Amino acid sequence: MQKYSYRAYDSAGKAVKGTLVAQDEKNFRDLLHEQGMRLYEYRLVNQAKKVANKPLKVGELIAFSRQLSSMLSSGLDLSLSLKMLYERTEKNKKHLKQVEAQLYEEIQKGESLASAMYNLDNTFPALYISMVKSGELNGKIDESLVTLSDYFEKEHKQRNQIKSAMSYPIILLVICALVVVLMSVVVLPRMAAMIPEGQPLPVPTQILLGLKDFVVEQWFVVLIVIFALVVCVPIIKRIPAVSMLTGKLATKLPVIGKLRKMLYTATFARSLSTLYATGIPLLDAISMGGEILGNKFIETQVREAVIAIRKGSSIAEAFSIVTSFDPMLMTMIFVGEQSGTLDDILIQTAGYFEEEAQGALKRLIGMISPIMLMIMAVVIGFVLIAVMMPMMTLYQSIGV
Repeated sequence: MQKYSYRAYDSAGKAVKGTLVAQDEKNFRDLLHEQGMRLYEYRLVNQAKKVANKPLKVGELIAFSRQLSSMLSSGLDLSLSLKMLYERTEKNKKHLKQVEAQLYEEIQKGESLASAMYNLDNTFPALYISMVKSGELNGKIDESLVTLSDYFEKEHKQRNQIKSAMSYPIILLVICALVVVLMSVVVLPRMAAMIPEGQPLPVPTQILLGLKDFVVEQWFVVLIVIFALVVCVPIIKRIPAVSMLTGKLATKLPVIGKLRKMLYTATFARSLSTLYATGIPLLDAISMGGEILGNKFIETQVREAVIAIRKGSSIAEAFSIVTSFDPMLMTMIFVGEQSGTLDDILIQTAGYFEEEAQGALKRLIGMISPIMLMIMAVVIGFVLIAVMMPMMTLYQSIGV
């Protein structure tokens, strides 16, 4: 798609100017002619830029899927649907417009939609591209897009629920940190200055003042530590051995590990249900479901299980090595495969584990809140003691 700026005369002979998006110069001239315009000057404003190597936002992905599905199911062809999507997308959504324009150009060159999405690097998730490809093969691409939008909507909703549930403990931590900083930097130094020389400061006061002095005097060291945590830790986590270790620990930690295990099981069940429903073979769907989780340890275990199944092992035997999933999941898959009702059982199983994950999350939050309040009480109590003790010492020194 290309954008043109033009000056022309309308049907009444009046000079007008504007911009128009068209496939090429010929299409641009034809569109103006259809509007009764007589062109006398134009220039190319910009061409569709190569899409940046970044994924679409989840909200954009959901909206794109639903809108494209609606257009295709109404009988519009893919090329026209993408063009209409591009024209209707708001100007401030630059990345999405670039994606739509690039997809349109790829389709015009004869590429399939799945191939066009694959050519845009990491813009679309692997699961998304695989399901679109499956939809193209069975002639139900509009249904695949609806299934995808439902899947990502549920995934987005679950993540938002986790974020909102964790926001309360985080707010408590921030308040606690602000109280400590305010008391250490502003109040305590003034109180300590009022103590007569030679009079020793109380131990809690010395601890907080020492902490404040260290931060002020060694600020460069503090910045280096913060930088290392923010920048270096994510880089280190990408090292295969480290990512395997952190992935393994994610489901082994007390309390939190159980929740993570339930969330991984729910996500895997939902993605497996979604993939299998669109016609992707079961073993391929299982492999892709393991990759979606973002946990290298589980991904490796799932890959080894799939290899074992291909060599002749049963699902139950092969998945005995996958310790990060609830054992019930693979039992249900085995039952569904044997009974020929795998579609229905996967959907029911995904719903069950999603409810279990939500329940586990609520229980965890119920445990965290009182613990956080106790920690806050101890920290703020310590700070108050550090502030009050110099005041008591001062009163004693002046005989009050």
